[in-house]
Amino acid sequence: MLDPLFLAKTAFYTGAYRQCVKEAQKVSTTDQAISLECDVLMYRAYLAEGKHNLVIGEVESRSGSEFKALVLFAKLLQNPKNKDSILSEVGNVLNEGAASLCPDLVALLCANVYLLAGDYESALRITNSASSLECNALAVQTLLQMNRIDIATKEFKKMQEIDEDATCSQMAFAALNIAMADEKSIQTAFYIYQELADKFGPTPILLNGQAVCAVLQDKPEQAEDLLQKALDKDSAHTETLVNLSVVSLYLGAQESSKRYNSQVKDAHPDHITVQRLTEKEQEIDDLAAALISNR
Repeated sequence: MLDPLFLAKTAFYTGAYRQCVKEAQKVSTTDQAISLECDVLMYRAYLAEGKHNLVIGEVESRSGSEFKALVLFAKLLQNPKNKDSILSEVGNVLNEGAASLCPDLVALLCANVYLLAGDYESALRITNSASSLECNALAVQTLLQMNRIDIATKEFKKMQEIDEDATCSQMAFAALNIAMADEKSIQTAFYIYQELADKFGPTPILLNGQAVCAVLQDKPEQAEDLLQKALDKDSAHTETLVNLSVVSLYLGAQESSKRYNSQVKDAHPDHITVQRLTEKEQEIDDLAAALISNR
């Protein structure tokens, strides 16, 4: 039986967030669990578009552990500096969620909160206790961020046993292949992104995936072309701007690299790349000050 949320989920996984919202709004069902999952998916798409206030405003007053977890995720995305207070609430929401209509959905959202906060162990603890394909995919993502490709490979095998052709599984497989970084794996990842783009349309996420593959294949010009196509689709897409900054530097276009960095800083001051750049700039300033004072 076809999943009634197939089109909405596919759009979300491939980064077509506006399309995800449209598909979610078309879904008509009397199944309460599917209806709830559909609503949460639509709001997750809004969050991916950066519409934090919209989600918090519409969801905060709604009952249910699924919406409580969604609000925590939205608030952390909106203001990472409130991480500690937000994390202090996750445990209670997760416990309540065990008896909710969609416990795996609560687990997924809470694990996303922990992952965003950098608490990888807690994120994995939650995903390991859940049984959804997307929780498996999040576990793969978390393990790759921990540079544990070996365990991520084992986690992906679980996804293969459930549904290796699912879009969620294919996206996880592409990320895993990029992390492996050998020639065959990189080519496999590139073909996965291309096949998904051919089937569902190119998106900034798919184009960025291909661009990363091109960089790893030492094809910076091809990477730049792919990233420019991604930028045409979304001029404020963070990963596109970050990757363009790197590729521009690789190609010797330092001014272009600086311009893309400035755009990221202006639009996404809390992005991890901006934080790392700020830290390095501060280190250089401190070193320069120390050298001057020792003269």
